[in-house]
Amino acid sequence: MTTAARERHGEAVPHAPAHGPRRALLPLAIGATGVVLALGVQLVFDPFRTHVPLCLVHQLTGLDCPGCGAIRSVHALLAGDLMLALRSNALVITALPLVGVGLLVWAVRRARGLRTDVMPSRTVLLALVGIAVLYAVLRNLPMFWFLAPVSYVGA
Repeated sequence: MTTAARERHGEAVPHAPAHGPRRALLPLAIGATGVVLALGVQLVFDPFRTHVPLCLVHQLTGLDCPGCGAIRSVHALLAGDLMLALRSNALVITALPLVGVGLLVWAVRRARGLRTDVMPSRTVLLALVGIAVLYAVLRNLPMFWFLAPVSYVGA
């Protein structure tokens, strides 16, 4: 019996997952959009010369959250200054290659027609949240001054 005949008779038809290079476009487009946005920000302004008050946590409490300095770190990385990028936000610079590899794995799995959970497991998610919280706490302690973001605005 053909697939169309099975569907007319109300029988369940197992659908094979679609595969092919077109299925890899979503993760590749997400990655490319991130790169284009970062390059656009790079061209529009220099966060080391312009104050960018984006962090509500820092504005309200004076504490540095895990994301403070992220724009400056990506800007420094795109300018080729890895040490300044790490000094601005080491967590973001460390996470960028991991995100890139994750998007690449997702694209390959989609192209092969394999199912991929976009959300990490509960254990991985808790570990990532723990790392972010630990980073936030450490960068606000005086003995870990080197983790605090730098700002050369007005210098």
